[in-house]
Amino acid sequence: MEEPAQLPTPSGAISPPRPDAPRSPGTPPRPSRRWSRAVVALAAVLTAGAAAVHLTATFFFNAPDNVVSQKYRAQLTWWTSPLLNQNWQLFAPNPISENLEIDARASVGPSASVTSWIDLSTLDQAVSTDNLAPSHLTMNGLRNAWLEYTSTHDANGRATAPLADTAQQYLQSLVLGYLRPHVTGTIGSVQVRFVVTLAPGDGRTAQQMAPQTQTLPWWVTAS
Repeated sequence: MEEPAQLPTPSGAISPPRPDAPRSPGTPPRPSRRWSRAVVALAAVLTAGAAAVHLTATFFFNAPDNVVSQKYRAQLTWWTSPLLNQNWQLFAPNPISENLEIDARASVGPSASVTSWIDLSTLDQAVSTDNLAPSHLTMNGLRNAWLEYTSTHDANGRATAPLADTAQQYLQSLVLGYLRPHVTGTIGSVQVRFVVTLAPGDGRTAQQMAPQTQTLPWWVTAS
């Protein structure tokens, strides 16, 4: 039986090899499509599983107390705090009612010279304003770190919850990331202060709307 005639190719062009043509010695074997499909399927399953776990944990963390949230409170808190912490409840939203300013300063070098206060909130605002796709970190990172810290420490900086150390380390790491581009030299310690001002509202007096400042102790860094 005669083989079908091959179409002529342009001058100098290399015709593609036939699927059943023998490979020359030393040519690596073609990758199996089964392995490619298995890798893609495994990645899809893992992604879907991670998304399902995250959505379920977020739902029960923000939902009113129930049997599931009470039984797995430690696991839900571990999953969401401090990076994914929320300041709202599923059926009882807690809208932001105050303006928050977070400042930080550093002790630099062997002489431990102290820098001036740097307004970290203003840095975030400058990056987010007029940005069509602002980062979640620049919009909410500092506020979430403040919420987590104040919920695990008292006004004097003493720990009041099991995750207090984690909340402090997260806030300290976040502040260091802001300070390093603006500080020359080795940072030996940092200090953070919060300036909270209630938003205008009915029935609020001038005294209530006066800025409230909380200055935290100096934290020694590893940098």
